[in-house]
Amino acid sequence: MVNRARRMIWLPSLLVGAATATGVATGAAVLLYDSQGLARAAAVLAAVTVLSLLAGLWMGAAGDGDGALSTAARWWMGLLVALLMGAGFAALWETMEGFGTVAVAQGLGLAFTGALPAYFAGGVWGRIGSFAGALGVSVRCQVVIGAVVGTAVGAALVPAVLGRPVLAVTAFLAATVFASGGARCQGWIFDRLPRRHVVLRKTGRPELRFEVWQTAVPKTELRVLRDEGRRLAVDPPPGGDWRRTVASSLDPAGAVLFVGAGGWFSRDGWKGWRVYEPDGDVAALAAEGFAWPDGSLVGSPVPDTPGCTVVVDWEQSGDALVKSFTIPELLAGLREAKVERVWVGLDPDRLPPALAEAAARAGFGVARFAASVAGVAGLPRMKPRRKELWRLDRSVNPPGPVSEARMPGGHARAAESESH
Repeated sequence: MVNRARRMIWLPSLLVGAATATGVATGAAVLLYDSQGLARAAAVLAAVTVLSLLAGLWMGAAGDGDGALSTAARWWMGLLVALLMGAGFAALWETMEGFGTVAVAQGLGLAFTGALPAYFAGGVWGRIGSFAGALGVSVRCQVVIGAVVGTAVGAALVPAVLGRPVLAVTAFLAATVFASGGARCQGWIFDRLPRRHVVLRKTGRPELRFEVWQTAVPKTELRVLRDEGRRLAVDPPPGGDWRRTVASSLDPAGAVLFVGAGGWFSRDGWKGWRVYEPDGDVAALAAEGFAWPDGSLVGSPVPDTPGCTVVVDWEQSGDALVKSFTIPELLAGLREAKVERVWVGLDPDRLPPALAEAAARAGFGVARFAASVAGVAGLPRMKPRRKELWRLDRSVNPPGPVSEARMPGGHARAAESESH
C-alpha cells in the first residue's frame, strides 16, 4: 500500500499542472483577444503569472514538511476557489458588451484568471514538494516531472479547442475538475504515506532530534532518534532488522541490558530491561521520546543481575565503549557478572578484530551469524540494515541457529552460523 501510494505521488502534481495551465491559458486567450499592444500585454500577463507562481512556491514550501497535510488542504481549497472565480469572471467577460475595454476589468481579469490560480497552484506544488522531500529525492523528482507534464498537457488543450464553440467558462470549469481530482488523489496518497513530526530536539545539538512517523491508512506509528541524519534508534524495528532476530530469542521474563540506545526495542508487558547509553544527550532524548520508565537508564555496561542477556549495538555505541573499556576488559566483566548471553549487532566493515579472541579467552562460546535477510525498507530514508550478528554464550552447549526476522508474506529463513 505504501509503495503504491509512493509511486502515484506524481498524479496530483500532474493534475495541478493541467488545471493551472488550462485556466491561465484560457484567461490569456480571453484577455489578449483584440488587445491593443498584444506583445506588451502578453509580456505583462506572463510576468504576473510567473511571479505569482514563484510566490506560491515559496510560501507553500515554507517549513520542513511536518504540517504538509493540513496546509496542503488549504492551498487546494484556494486553488479551487481561484479557478471558480476565474470561471465567473470569464462568464461576465463573454456576456457583457464593452466590459473588456475598462482598465479595472482588465486588471481584475489578470488577477482572477492568471495571478490567483498561479499563486495557489504554486502553493500546492510547494506543499507536495515539501512533503515529498521528506520521502526522498526520487519522490520529489516524481512531483517535478508530474508538474512539467501536466503543465504541458494543459497548455496544449487550449490551443487545441481554439476556433471551436467552447466557452471560456467551460475551460475554467474543466480546470476546476482537474484540480478537484488532484485534491482527491492527494488525500488518498497522503493517508497512505508516512508523515513526519519532529517532536523533540536537544538544545545545543539541533542535529539530534526525535521524530515520529505516522500513516493514517493503515494506522501505524514509528519512532526514530536521529543524530546528524543517522538514525540511532528506531521502534519498532523494520522487517529484516537484526533486533527482530534478537527479540525472537529472548525470554519475556528474563532480564536484558541494552548497551546503546540503538539496540533497544519495546515488547508489550516487558519490564525486565535496562539501558546503558554512554552519550548523555542521546540517553536523555531517548528516554523522553520512547517514554522509558524511571530507573531504565544505568551507569554501567556490566549488569548487576546474574543470568542477564546483554544486547549491544556496536555501530551506535562501540566507539564510545572502547574509550572507557577495552574489549577484553568488557567481556571479562560480563563473564564475571554471570551474563548468560551477549548479542552484538554490527556492520561487517566495522568488525572489531579482537572480539572473537577476547570472547573465547573470557570463556564465552561464539557463534557468528550471516547478515540478516535482505530486509524491507522501513519508512523514508530508512534503508534495511544488513548487519553481522554475533552471539556470545556462557553455556558450553549453546543453542543452534536462530530464525531470522520474518520476511513480508510470511516467509522465514534460517540464519547461517559458523563457530569460531
